[in-house]
Amino acid sequence: MATKEQIRRIYALGDAAGLLDRSAGNDDNLHLWIKQFSLKDHISELNEQQADFIIARLEEYRAQVAPLPELVTEEQRNMCFRLIYRIAEISPSDIKPRERLRGVISKVTGRDIRPDRDIFHKVTRAEGSDIIEMLKRILRSEQHKLKRSDKHGTCNAGKKEPP
Repeated sequence: MATKEQIRRIYALGDAAGLLDRSAGNDDNLHLWIKQFSLKDHISELNEQQADFIIARLEEYRAQVAPLPELVTEEQRNMCFRLIYRIAEISPSDIKPRERLRGVISKVTGRDIRPDRDIFHKVTRAEGSDIIEMLKRILRSEQHKLKRSDKHGTCNAGKKEPP
């Protein structure tokens, strides 16, 4: 008999490959697919070897039909942190740089980024590029603000107050 972990894995892979339809019950594409490969009507009827075989076939199928997106690279992560710390130097705030970066990631991806997790959780390479471009725009904007304030003499940082 298949283990609970194997059964969970089959359902997860079937869902990821778009074969699972919970409203269809045992008549969904996942169960039809399993019947084709094992001649069993339900996943719980599989033995461990059959479950391993089905898992391997589902992994192959999912890779062909629904490939996983490439996730953000370590270089992209490092670039994001370098940019946000440069922004924090130019434009100090009470908000920590990591929290500012979390906000940018949330804005670009359209997802709520949990503070108790890796802030780059499920961020794709393409989204990583978009995050970097947004951070560069923010950095340029902050640099222009700094130059304008210096040019017009409104930057009093480090200067004494007039008497």
